[in-house]
Amino acid sequence: MKVAIIYDFGVNKGGGDFVMLNILEALYDVGYEVSLLTSYAKGLQESAEFFNKPVPNVDICHIKVPSYLRHPYTIAYVARKAIKVGSNTYDAYLVSDDIPKCIANHKGVCYMHYPHAARFNFKEYIATKYKTTLCGKLAWRIHKTLFPRFYLVDRKPEKWLLVANSVVTRRHAAETFRIGVKDIALLNPPVASRVINEMWKNCYFRKENLIACVGRFEFEKQFVEVLQALACLQKKIDVKLSLIGFAYDEKHILKVIKVLRLKESVELLVSADRKTLIDRLFRAKAIVHPAPYEPFGIAVVEGMAAGCIPIVRRGVNGPWLETTEEGKYGFGFSNLEELVGVIEKAVKLYDSFDVETIATRALEFDEAEFKRKFINVFENFSVT
Repeated sequence: MKVAIIYDFGVNKGGGDFVMLNILEALYDVGYEVSLLTSYAKGLQESAEFFNKPVPNVDICHIKVPSYLRHPYTIAYVARKAIKVGSNTYDAYLVSDDIPKCIANHKGVCYMHYPHAARFNFKEYIATKYKTTLCGKLAWRIHKTLFPRFYLVDRKPEKWLLVANSVVTRRHAAETFRIGVKDIALLNPPVASRVINEMWKNCYFRKENLIACVGRFEFEKQFVEVLQALACLQKKIDVKLSLIGFAYDEKHILKVIKVLRLKESVELLVSADRKTLIDRLFRAKAIVHPAPYEPFGIAVVEGMAAGCIPIVRRGVNGPWLETTEEGKYGFGFSNLEELVGVIEKAVKLYDSFDVETIATRALEFDEAEFKRKFINVFENFSVT
């Protein structure tokens, strides 16, 4: 069976790339003939190197796209070119988040982190810059007009299987595409939890009075609230913060650090490599995830595997509902006062917590488990 994966590695480094790396490996390992159709030929190798994984041995078909196109329109362009090459070349297509109209009549699988189409209905998932700046509002209006011309936004094709990364994504996608929740498979994303956990158990680092935050430096991640909590804790306990993420808009973070006089207490690591990230998780006693709208949150699971106590925002988001099971495997908070309290508790009483149980929970999301479940879902679908 020939499977074409249409994806651009390296566009947004992070969990999405790790998911697709594991899907490529899973399909190849069980004998499928896999091709990667992409507009960025070097992306796969760069992503594999970033996650310290071998480059999957798959065919790479590089399709050059016009320089003015940006994601997700590059994917639609690649899909259209693939169809022109030959509509019967592949037995199935696999895409991330959204289904290009040009391949909707073919058989395929869409693994959804959070579809662009759903953001038109659930506006809380629109990036802040598209709601608050003139340029951003204009860009979003253009996007909202163009997107439905290239992607499906309100229906599921008969020959396609939708797979959601979380219960939140599943619910929102079902409403967006006007289908039942049960018509969408649920498969949490892969995490290198077993590798991280084994490294943590064998490392020489001792836990420090350190908390970690991981994610893109976007306004909607609400890292500012963590900085405010840290400022409140300065006179209570000796605690420091590592803010780790990809470059986006860290200027607002730097400004708050300066205003709150936290320069000596905060380490800002912009576009840090994987080794540095894992190093900080090994040292930290807690990982804080303040975002109110997060479909899953891979970084939280990585922190748990490294012995960090997860502190996540309560509400309709993945880290609270799924990862920590509403506080069973960590702490939840709803406001600044609660955040200050749980950080203090996690740092001061760390040795009294059953961190092994938290780490064991993280192993349930290991990449090996993801691959097994994905192949089972894919093969059940492919025979229909």
